[in-house]
Amino acid sequence: MKKKLFSAAILLAIVISLALPLLLCGCQPRNEILKVYNWSEYIGEDVIEKFEEYYQEITGRSITVKYDLFDENEMMYSQIKTTKADYDVICPSDYMVEKMVKEKLLLKLEKNLSDMGYGEIEDYRDNISPLLLSGDAKDGYYFDYDYDEESGEYNVYSRTYTMGTLGILYANDSTAYQKSNYGKYSSMQEYVEANGWAVMWDKAYDQKIMMKNSVRDTYAIGAIYTLLNERSDMLLPTMTPELALNATDPTNVAKIEKKLIAQKALLSGYENDEGKEVIIQGGIDLTLQWAGDAVYAMGYLQEELSKERDMSYFVPYEGSNLFSDAWCIPKYARNTDAANLWINFMCRGDIAVENMDYIGYTSGVICQEVYDYIVENWASEEETEFFVDMSHFFGKDSEFDPVIYVSEEDFNAFEAQFPSLEIIKRCAVMKDYGEQTRAMNRMWRNVKA
Repeated sequence: MKKKLFSAAILLAIVISLALPLLLCGCQPRNEILKVYNWSEYIGEDVIEKFEEYYQEITGRSITVKYDLFDENEMMYSQIKTTKADYDVICPSDYMVEKMVKEKLLLKLEKNLSDMGYGEIEDYRDNISPLLLSGDAKDGYYFDYDYDEESGEYNVYSRTYTMGTLGILYANDSTAYQKSNYGKYSSMQEYVEANGWAVMWDKAYDQKIMMKNSVRDTYAIGAIYTLLNERSDMLLPTMTPELALNATDPTNVAKIEKKLIAQKALLSGYENDEGKEVIIQGGIDLTLQWAGDAVYAMGYLQEELSKERDMSYFVPYEGSNLFSDAWCIPKYARNTDAANLWINFMCRGDIAVENMDYIGYTSGVICQEVYDYIVENWASEEETEFFVDMSHFFGKDSEFDPVIYVSEEDFNAFEAQFPSLEIIKRCAVMKDYGEQTRAMNRMWRNVKA
């Protein structure tokens, strides 16, 4: 579900830094290499180096991380399924974990790290938010993340890395506002919140809209709009976000395909990463975005581009997608010990904070360090009317004070990174398309043709 602007200069620097040790010692044994396959710009700047130090401390041996990038779940899946690539650890999204578990493309995680023969190892892997746990842990109103289950046992193959929502990043300025039903709404915010996903089909924004170059994300929003938005002529009153996101029956697919084809004429284009930069530069006014990228665009990216534009992020009332990405060990891994230690390390509090601070996505980890980070970076010194009760994230019986007050200025970005229970309740989780995968891919080819 990724993710950020990734400049060629940064990419080249990372490739060189990671490849150099291998070039200098081309005969390096495979058990001294950890091959990681992850989304671009989806890890803290110093985390790889810190893991190599951690591995040395635990095992007494050195390790070199070989770090490769992918842009889509399906690209990563193909590398494992078709080419049998020997990556040791990967970071697929929830529905892809489900698919790979079904197809027996993942290895079980080590139950007890201390059984690997390196002495006692502190296990951080249970630091996962109850919001993202499977089975009975969902505590009544959490999602049933049952994509990783075997014989009644949960989280057998994965540990959650990050989570987020899919929403609308929009320009909240007069330039964008004047294109809407001018005069009917008092602001761009009122216009977007009143119309939800329908704004992404509004002819007033011809060539000022971008969608994701992804069958999963764009189809999901097409489904929510087609079947749940009041402005759609194909509205189904009995439909729910969960049913819409995972609607693969031919009748509904045909309806959604029709809406997506109609929308295509209005689009500036389909994008993977560039939409954030284009909206800041004024090229578009509305773009489908993952929450973490929206947070990044509303903050750091504007500083990097030396360009400011007032923007907001909104998850429409009719529903959207709540996603998570998770660390897993693929079937053809050749260094499973290092892979298990990597996953454990990623669940350590200080590392979770470093990753979250850099990439803008919500860490799936809850612990003292994460709570302190939230308070230090977001909490207002005074109680305000802008607050979020985060008991759904930390757990109902958490030792942490769940109510976080923030300033009015920071509230939209805060709620994008840490969605309230109200927002989460109107979201749903994507499932594997299963036997309908080919039909869905065919639908997407029709839309893009």
